[in-house]
Amino acid sequence: MRIFFYSLIFVLGIVVITSAQNDTTRRSPDGRKAFNEPKKEMNWRDRLFWGGTIGAWFGTQTFIDLSPLLGIKITDKLSVGVGFIYNYYNYSYGGYKYQTSLYGSRLYARYFVWENVFLQAGWDKINRDNPNPYYNASERVWVDNLLVGGGVRYPVSDKLYLVATGLWNLNQSSLSPYANPIIQIGFVGGF
Repeated sequence: MRIFFYSLIFVLGIVVITSAQNDTTRRSPDGRKAFNEPKKEMNWRDRLFWGGTIGAWFGTQTFIDLSPLLGIKITDKLSVGVGFIYNYYNYSYGGYKYQTSLYGSRLYARYFVWENVFLQAGWDKINRDNPNPYYNASERVWVDNLLVGGGVRYPVSDKLYLVATGLWNLNQSSLSPYANPIIQIGFVGGF
């Protein structure tokens, strides 16, 4: 786990460094003087974005994650979003087999402190089976997860970004499906 964590920190550092080297200064045709272009007013459709995470692994442990999201830029630095979460787990070892599905919703807000570096706060509400052995195994419970952290986005094209986020669940419990720290890698695109 430590090797993965340090590798992720290294990759995020490279992304931040390479993003900082992009020259976004607008220059006159002679290349000497910078000039300002008037900002065009964005309508609500131009401020919408979509994205999410998609992931899977297969074997004695099978995991499938489908978590789409839809959001809107409130200002140049602040955006909010809503999403759906679906995870499927299947584990088999020896004669033991366990299978479950988690589903729920996500609300979050991102504030960009630099062009491609952001802080994030969110709330995930997850429905899962109750792992308590004193209850019926088919009983399901809702679990609230208050997540805070930050991340970086790396531009892949004009309207598509690779996003890496590190989060911490502030109300971690035995029912929480997430283990701290939570590392999510996904994408975001504009309409």
